[in-house]
Amino acid sequence: MINLNSLVRRVLEDYWKFREINNDIEKIGIYLRKLAEDGLIWILKGTDICEVEKIVIEKFLNDYRAEQVYDNLEDIHYIQPLIDTTTNTPSPIKLPSDANITPIRNVKNFKGYKKAEELENKIYELCMTYPSFEKYHIVDQIKRSASSIKEQIASGEQHFIRNKFKHYSYAIGSAKETSAWLDISLNQSYISEYQFNELDRLVQETVSILTRTLVNLKAESSDIELPSPYTPDVRKFNAYQESIILVGKIYSLTKSKEFWDEKYIQKRLRQYASSCVANIAEGHQLYIPTKFRFFNSALEALNGLEVLLDTALSNGIISSENQRSIVEVGTLIKKVLLKTLKNISGEKR
Repeated sequence: MINLNSLVRRVLEDYWKFREINNDIEKIGIYLRKLAEDGLIWILKGTDICEVEKIVIEKFLNDYRAEQVYDNLEDIHYIQPLIDTTTNTPSPIKLPSDANITPIRNVKNFKGYKKAEELENKIYELCMTYPSFEKYHIVDQIKRSASSIKEQIASGEQHFIRNKFKHYSYAIGSAKETSAWLDISLNQSYISEYQFNELDRLVQETVSILTRTLVNLKAESSDIELPSPYTPDVRKFNAYQESIILVGKIYSLTKSKEFWDEKYIQKRLRQYASSCVANIAEGHQLYIPTKFRFFNSALEALNGLEVLLDTALSNGIISSENQRSIVEVGTLIKKVLLKTLKNISGEKR
């Protein structure tokens, strides 16, 4: 039992007044997070609150423990509300109809997180061996995508199953994008086949763990609508296969002496081509709107590539034959992407 000073009294009174007129879990969560950030969430521990509030408060208490202004958090057992809650009882928390609750665990103990962290560390170590001219392109992109896997898994460690699905879907998308950068790196001989196999194995294992977790969650949550937890193998997708060929053609073309004094065009051509691959790969996740967004970005990259090829042709940097060869591949990729978008447009979003 602690002595209630004026600060404690004010926090308690303000929260109970807030709860009298609010029963939406999202608004309550925002309010509690603000208290945690201000170092005052400990004041509500042990008060007469519902189970969901207790869970949320305990999570924020752990997440923001260092910010709390009271040092002896373990000594707090019960704090009596300072207003009459018998006549002003807060209404029950209203959960969204699709917000089934799942327990929060220590994400660092989750096997999928450990795999993602191992992958991230190995990617960062490997990137030290890449050529310097790839520092602001492939190196930055593969580091970002690898880190995103772990970050999205961590963000997915929360109570609401629908949100967990979304974050794990993003993690799976980032994993597939990481595989795309590995494919490009192998084709450009930036990494060995052994290195590729080791890293790609970690990617696939991470995706497999996340998928199995989502399968179990979906089975346990039959009363809410969730997407299929399975994602196709992007390497079997024709548009992806052709985009890898496109990147190879662009890199081969831009290594010629005609590009020695055209570094900007060289860099942008490579960026457009590899962006097409990365977006197609990352589009292979659970939610239809997300697929649309990434596939559309791949189409935008192809359009940018064609415009820049026109510029290179006009400046005499490339031949019409080289331009035509690359545009043909790009056109094939566009057809496949557009057909795919049309096919999935009628699916549930």
